[in-house]
Amino acid sequence: MGKYDYIKNGNLLYWNDPDNGKSDGEYKVISAPEEVDSDSIILISSGISEAEVFASELSPIPTPRSHKEEFRKWRAEREAEGMEFFNRLSEVMETDNDLAVGDMVAFTNDYGVVFGPKEVLAFRMPWNGGRCVYIDSDAYWFPDRPNQLTILSKGGAE
Repeated sequence: MGKYDYIKNGNLLYWNDPDNGKSDGEYKVISAPEEVDSDSIILISSGISEAEVFASELSPIPTPRSHKEEFRKWRAEREAEGMEFFNRLSEVMETDNDLAVGDMVAFTNDYGVVFGPKEVLAFRMPWNGGRCVYIDSDAYWFPDRPNQLTILSKGGAE
């Protein structure tokens, strides 16, 4: 296993910008060579801009605390009140997107900042501007819009 095995196309990584941290943050790897060394050039994107950076400037994003248990309790309370949840996006809206519970996604907020990876926890009928996807985040109780999510890996309910 190599020192930079975490640098793969599609992965979300943290860029430690050597320009006084001016653009530090989470970025998606757009292009990386098969074998990565510290001086390999990696193309990354924030969703708004792209940059070519050295592999040595990238680091894995630590896995955040999971809120799945809190979500399960919150969901049970809402279901007791009559709210209905679903396992697939296609169950709540007409879509070609096969997003499902258990899939891993990147969330891009309205300002272009990318967070993730996050696990999809549930769906409900769209409301408040199309919000219908619940993900494992600090705001597990507030659904996101499907167009804010990028599928990173499938692992969802069939």
